[in-house]
Amino acid sequence: MDVTFVCSSEEAPFKMEVGFFDTVRDIKQKLQGRKGWLATAMSLSHDGHALVDDVDDESHGFTGRYGLVEGSVVHVALDDDDTLRARRLKESRMPSVKTRRDGVAPPAPPLRLTVVSRCGARRLEVAVRASGTVSALRVYLERASSSGSGGFPLPRDGGYFFIHGQSVMDEARSFEWHGVAAGDEVVVFPGSVTRGPAH
Repeated sequence: MDVTFVCSSEEAPFKMEVGFFDTVRDIKQKLQGRKGWLATAMSLSHDGHALVDDVDDESHGFTGRYGLVEGSVVHVALDDDDTLRARRLKESRMPSVKTRRDGVAPPAPPLRLTVVSRCGARRLEVAVRASGTVSALRVYLERASSSGSGGFPLPRDGGYFFIHGQSVMDEARSFEWHGVAAGDEVVVFPGSVTRGPAH
């Protein structure tokens, strides 16, 4: 989804693609790559709420938690040099993310895939958790569909299903279970799927 970023040090707002499952850290890294701003020097906010880097719980920090949708506006504040030096000193004394205290591995990076709509010729790049259920994609697409500016084309009655490869996807199962890999396509088909009785 395209999100507009506004920074007081920039003359004009700019748009950048952000995935629904991108963490706040992911967004800062993308901004660092695009604008050259240090990720550690940025503070982000949306609708008056600070977007917090939270590495200890993978359910926090996802853009969906903050209600970001296609066309949202995120404000970027860049720290001054003194604040940045103090933050770097503090971070240098903190344990690395890779060595968490509880011994649990950090969350896997998001799985990037393309969603193709057969309800209208449109493609959308998304990022999902491999261990997340396919139903999360439905929630994301319905938000994108209702976000205005064209949105993602979906049937109005909510009657659609997902295909990966040549198989109908079970929305209660994970992307990993379906064998979805980075760069794969998931196709949205209008209609519904019925299963015959088991013999």
